[in-house]
Amino acid sequence: MKKLKLFICLTTLCTIQILAQEKWNINYDGDIKIYTPKDLKSNKTFDVYTYGPIETLNQDLKNWVYETAKDKQKELGQPLKKWVVKSEKEDYAITNSYVDGNGVTMQVAYQGGKLEDGRNFFIRLITSTDLVIVLKYGTRFDDLVKDIKADMLTKKTTKAATKSMASNLTATTPTVTTAVETSNEALSPGNAPKGFLELRGVLKKGFSNGMLTTTSGVIALFKDGTYTSDIGRTFSKGIAASKSEKPNRWGHWRMRNNELELKAHGKTEYKDARDWLTEPAKENLKLNSCYGNITSSSTEGYGGGSTVGNASSWCFKNNGRFAHSKTGFANATGGVRGSTSSSNKTGGRYYLSDYVAKFVYDDGTEVTTSFCFLNEKKTHIAINGKRLMGK
Repeated sequence: MKKLKLFICLTTLCTIQILAQEKWNINYDGDIKIYTPKDLKSNKTFDVYTYGPIETLNQDLKNWVYETAKDKQKELGQPLKKWVVKSEKEDYAITNSYVDGNGVTMQVAYQGGKLEDGRNFFIRLITSTDLVIVLKYGTRFDDLVKDIKADMLTKKTTKAATKSMASNLTATTPTVTTAVETSNEALSPGNAPKGFLELRGVLKKGFSNGMLTTTSGVIALFKDGTYTSDIGRTFSKGIAASKSEKPNRWGHWRMRNNELELKAHGKTEYKDARDWLTEPAKENLKLNSCYGNITSSSTEGYGGGSTVGNASSWCFKNNGRFAHSKTGFANATGGVRGSTSSSNKTGGRYYLSDYVAKFVYDDGTEVTTSFCFLNEKKTHIAINGKRLMGK
């Protein structure tokens, strides 16, 4: 029975692999298999190097990944950051950056772990310091990692595995979720907070770097005449927790002449909301698209300036699965080097219904938050109150 299950698993994964790898050019350098997106622009880099499977003798996996990444980095150049090994479920991951032979700062990410048969695998990702590239190929890369693992299960141990650890060191990839969701259990819809009415889009004025700016946001209206912009906390922890931790993000609303008016926390007067209606999801709606958002802030000072920010990407498939990635980045001028680094990438199953999104991650974590479409064409959405644009 175990052999039959393994055969079914491998057959299914191989079918997925054929579909995913159609989007990649594949080259070989000895035992190393190299993947590059077929639609990658000629002046950009997004190269995935795979090493293994490799057998090790009772070696600590975390330390092995650390030493492996350091050794492989010698082929590229001096790392620009300290080495920090992060745990990614059963795997370990490291990100860094370096300056290539042309003086261009590149990003490198390593990930190592064990295959289902107990042997080790390594992947190295080298990419341009371009957030658009990271967002565009991040989810496609997640699918590729699953295929790489399945592919390695069918291969013999590489020659490098017979050498000593020092000569056997290889590389890894960014923080990625590689677990495959196998549960066929139907998801149930999530629940909105008690008394919740609807979500509204609003325009907000503010100042950034001394300039007046206008940004968009989302607020939740409640039947008792209150509203909040603290949507994530309200949907996940409840109304009481949000009011206790973020009381200044609550206020009151009313309708006058069919127009929404808001009275912010601590204010005595209502003001026009400058709002628009959002659209909820149909029950158990399935999407087949990706959405992203980039936020950043800049400062200028003597000798240079800096920009820091975050990028978020959500990709949905019509089979009920999603992938979510977050990327932090920083850039500095005036002789101070800059870099970007990939943060966590996760995935699982989703259920959309009305103004509620329920996400069940592959590690079993369940998250309930808000969801809505922000425009009629449904190219912009809001998750957790955050605006995301279609790609």
